[in-house]
Amino acid sequence: KSKFNGIGFGNDHDKTSSYQLAKVLKTHKINVFEAKGKKFKYYVPLKQKKSRLIKAIFDSNTKFEDSLFYDVSAWTMPYAFNLPFAELNNRAFNNDLLGTQFDGTMKSEGQVIGSRSRYAYAFEWDEYYAPRALYRLLEAGAKAKVATLQFSGVTSTGERNFDYGTILVPMGIQEDEMEVHNIISEIAAEDNIKVYALNTGLSSRGIDLGSNNFSNIRKPSVAVIGGEGTNAYEIGEMWHLMDQRYQMPLSIIDKKDFSGADLDRYTVIIMTGYNYNDLSNGAVDGLKDWVREGGVLLTMKQGVQWAARQELADVEFISDDQDEEEEIETRPYVKQSADRGAQVIGGTIFNAVLDLTHPLGYGFNDSDITVFRNSTIFMEKGENPYSTPLYYADNPLASGYISDENEETIAGTAAIVVSRYGGGKVIAMTDNPNFRAFWYGTNKLFANSIFFGPNIRGNSGN
Repeated sequence: KSKFNGIGFGNDHDKTSSYQLAKVLKTHKINVFEAKGKKFKYYVPLKQKKSRLIKAIFDSNTKFEDSLFYDVSAWTMPYAFNLPFAELNNRAFNNDLLGTQFDGTMKSEGQVIGSRSRYAYAFEWDEYYAPRALYRLLEAGAKAKVATLQFSGVTSTGERNFDYGTILVPMGIQEDEMEVHNIISEIAAEDNIKVYALNTGLSSRGIDLGSNNFSNIRKPSVAVIGGEGTNAYEIGEMWHLMDQRYQMPLSIIDKKDFSGADLDRYTVIIMTGYNYNDLSNGAVDGLKDWVREGGVLLTMKQGVQWAARQELADVEFISDDQDEEEEIETRPYVKQSADRGAQVIGGTIFNAVLDLTHPLGYGFNDSDITVFRNSTIFMEKGENPYSTPLYYADNPLASGYISDENEETIAGTAAIVVSRYGGGKVIAMTDNPNFRAFWYGTNKLFANSIFFGPNIRGNSGN
C-alpha cells in the first residue's frame, strides 16, 4: 500500500555518520544495502519484514491529535544524522541500485593520497571523526592551520578544490617531521579521513598555502561548569562525545570550587542549561576576566540567559508575553494545565540555515540542516550581520509537535549568536547539539566551537 518501494540515505561527505545510521537499522534486523551508484551511500528496500518500522524510522510527522507529550515528539532518524534521504517510488528504486548487503562493519575509506610530502598535508573537515584526527595531531605537538577561504591544491591525482575549514599541516614548521608523517598515516586509516599530500604552495584558485587566511589552531583545553543545579544530562552527553568519540579530555569544575579554579589552563569553558545564579561574585568576575583575556565561553539554553544577565552575551530574547494592546481571551479554569502543556517544546526537529563560511559552519556541505530543540528560549538575530551563523528557517518545523504560536515565534530567529567580550567570545546556543548521544548531525557545531571559536574574528561578534 506504500507509495514508495525503498529509501536511499547517506553520502560520501560524511561516511561515518552514514555508517552509524546503517548500523542502527541493522541492529533492528533491517536489511540495508550498500549503494552501487553515488547519489546515496545506502539503500533500504521496503519489501521486508520490518517495513512498518522502516517507515516509522524515516517518517516525518507534524500533525498530532494531542498537544501534550511526555517526552520527545519526533524520532526521524536521518534528521538526527543530518543526512540526505529520499523515499523512492517504483521508477526511482530497483534492485540495480543495490550492492552488497551491509554486514555492520565499518570499512574505512581513509587513505593518504600521494607519496610522503615534505611540504604539507591537507584534509577536509567533513568527516565525523575529523575533530579526533586534528586533536591527535595537536596533542602530539604538531602545528596545524585552518583555511578560512576556499583554495585549490595540486595532489597526485591532479588539482583538487578544498573547502572552508580544510586543515593544513605544513611540514616545514614541524619539530618532528617523521612523527607527523606517522600520525597522518594513522588518522587516515583510523579516523576514515582522506589526507592529501601537497607538494607546492601555489594555488590556481583561491588562497596560496602561505596566505594569512590560514589561521593557526591552538590545542583546545576544555572545561564545563558542573555541580548542583547544572544539567547533568547535558554534561554527560558532551563528556561522552569528547571522551568516547573524540578521545579528548573534559574537565568538570564544580560551581562551588569555581572561584578557586585556575582558568588560564583552559581555552574553552562551557555552561549548559539550568541554574548558575549561585555563582559567587568572585567567580563571576574571574570568568569575565578570563573571557576578556581571550577565552571562549560556550553557553547553551539557560546558560545563555545567565550570560546575558551578566552582560557577557550580547543577545536579545523574544518574549512570549502577550501584547498589551491585544485583546485578552478568557479560558475555562480546567484547561489551564493543558494550555500550558501545549506550549512546551519537549523535543522537536527544526529546519535551520547555516553559514558555511563561518568557523562554526566548517565541515557542513549544505546550508540547510536539521536541529533538535527542547526549550522555549527564543533569541533575536544579532545586530551585527555576521554574528548569527545559524538561524531557524522561515518554515521551521521538520518533524514533531509545536504549537501554532511557537512556530510563528521561532521562524527566522537565531539558533546561535556570537558576542565579543574584550578579547574573547561568547557563543550562545539555544539548543543542545549533543542530545542523548544519538544526535550526530550537530556534534560538529559543538566541535567547531571548541576548535575554531578562538579563530572567530572579533569584529564579527555582537
